Amino acid sequence: MTTSSVYASLGLSRNPFPPTPDAGSYFFTPRLEEDFAEVAHCIQAHKGFVLLTGEVGLGKSTMVRRLLDTLEGKKCNSALILNTFLQDTALLSAIQEDFGLTPGETLEQGIARLTEFLIARHQAGETNLLVIDDAQNLTVQSLELVRLLCNLETGQEKLLQILLVGQPELEQTLAAPELRQLKSRIVKHARLNGLRSDEVARYFDFRVNAAGAEGRLSIEPAAVDMVYRATGGNLRQIHLVLDRCLYGLAGVRSALVTAELVRRAVADLPALGDDGVARVEATRPRRRAAWIAAGLLAGTAATLAVAGWSLVPHRGADAPASRASATVSASPALLPSDVAAAAPMAEGKPSGVLPEGLPSAQGQSAPAPDAARVRCEDQLKAAALPGDVLQVQRLPATLARSPVASAGRSCPFASGQEHWLAWLSPGDARHILVAQDATRVVQGRLKRLGLLDVRELDDGLFGPKTGEALSRFQQQQGLAPTGKPDELTFLLLEHLDVSAR
Repeated sequence: MTTSSVYASLGLSRNPFPPTPDAGSYFFTPRLEEDFAEVAHCIQAHKGFVLLTGEVGLGKSTMVRRLLDTLEGKKCNSALILNTFLQDTALLSAIQEDFGLTPGETLEQGIARLTEFLIARHQAGETNLLVIDDAQNLTVQSLELVRLLCNLETGQEKLLQILLVGQPELEQTLAAPELRQLKSRIVKHARLNGLRSDEVARYFDFRVNAAGAEGRLSIEPAAVDMVYRATGGNLRQIHLVLDRCLYGLAGVRSALVTAELVRRAVADLPALGDDGVARVEATRPRRRAAWIAAGLLAGTAATLAVAGWSLVPHRGADAPASRASATVSASPALLPSDVAAAAPMAEGKPSGVLPEGLPSAQGQSAPAPDAARVRCEDQLKAAALPGDVLQVQRLPATLARSPVASAGRSCPFASGQEHWLAWLSPGDARHILVAQDATRVVQGRLKRLGLLDVRELDDGLFGPKTGEALSRFQQQQGLAPTGKPDELTFLLLEHLDVSAR
């Protein structure tokens, strides 16, 4: 599949996340819109010297191109210098050439020729703008040349508007004592920052819809959180991750960017380094991370141990009487797929109905729950033990009337035509040995259901055969046959196994 066909298969006319600046689809955050307007005003009002700084990948060059596009047709002559390894007279010659002038033979001749041009254009009512990108590469001597050019003025206005664009090191250079005169002339300093976590989803929608998606592509909240954690809101890195995700969508013919797709994309991108992968892995719930425990390996195959669920013997009805009344952190309610965020119960909090818009464990604002969900949540709160976790997931239609729908510590409810289940599970991470015990329980129950060969050892190591058996069980229940542990699979496994005996 060619690159263009990948995007076409998703209904896109072009790459929404290109590796090069794309000023045509410029995403304005409120603070960026404010900075952009002020920079444009300083240039058009002939105020002189403007500074734009930001880390690599935050969109400085894209902002410059958008600015030049905005000023086009507004009587603005511009010179854009990209090669800042040119210094002193070579830099001045490049500036003259970009304004369409013939460079002078000496520095003095060059400045005189440039001054004549600027005066003539100023008298014609035009604005003259010099943009120097990657200005952190300029030497102190070249920055002194910039100061001389900034001094070119009439009685009221600057003849040349200068926009210096660079990485944060440029700020350090300008702080040098010998450049204090230049720094004192800065009338506006715009510092670019990355997107905030709540802006990443809007950015995705904006970019894909600008490329022709028309609402056909979406990204789940957990994936948004993972993109933000992996990139820190850096636009260039966001483009790398999401572009890789689009290839994944095309491969599986899906329209939803999931957290798992983002995780794989980050792992495949050397540009994000080990830190990016580590930040992504940190987004996984603590209990799921415990499933990858127990690397107690006899042989060469990697193993996974199951941990942290009620298949491990847990506190029952005769638990200590000091059950804490608890409140449940909101989780994304009534999502069309996937498990809602697991939220641990907090001790010593008054029980009651969840307030609308209470932040969830993923930092998203949960919708107001309907009456059926409120009833279930209240019921589970009354039965909750300290440290319990509330799980909420949509059930396949085949399981709507299964034993699991009436199991203890769980509550089924309906929303429209969909069947949902809320249930409680212990939230504390288990020790590695307990994790192995839990895996043995899983293996035993898969054997009793006829899904795992009875001759297989109950060794507590989650190997390929156990994974295949778990996958067959999931397929029987109408779940995605991932062969990997998840909360709903274990809930079904526990209670369907009980009913089968």
